[in-house]
Amino acid sequence: MKIMVTLTQRTGVAYATAEYDGKIITVLAGGKISPDFANHIRGGKTAKAYRDNPEYVDKNGNILKNCEFTSSSTAAQFVTGRSTNGYKAWKVEKKLSLGQYLKDKGLR
Repeated sequence: MKIMVTLTQRTGVAYATAEYDGKIITVLAGGKISPDFANHIRGGKTAKAYRDNPEYVDKNGNILKNCEFTSSSTAAQFVTGRSTNGYKAWKVEKKLSLGQYLKDKGLR
C-alpha cells in the first residue's frame, strides 16, 4: 500500500508531497520547508538533521533529496518547522487527512 499525500502550510510558504507506505513516510524532493524551526519539538532531531544537511535542503529551503521518516508527525515538522500532528496535516485529498483516510479504510 502506497498513499500519496500533500502538506501545504496555511501561509503557503512551506509545501511538500510525500509517499506513505504504512510504516515509512518519504517526503519527496521538490517541496519547500518553512525557514523557521522550533528546536523544542519532539522528534525534532531527525527533522533538524535533514534541514541542516545541504545535500537534502538548500539555503532557500528547497527539498533536494527524498527524506524518510518513521513518523508522519516528524515528517510534517520537517516541512512546517513546528510541532504538527502528521495524521491531520498530511492530506490524501483537499479535505481528507491521512488519519481520517486510514481510519475509513480500517488501517488505524
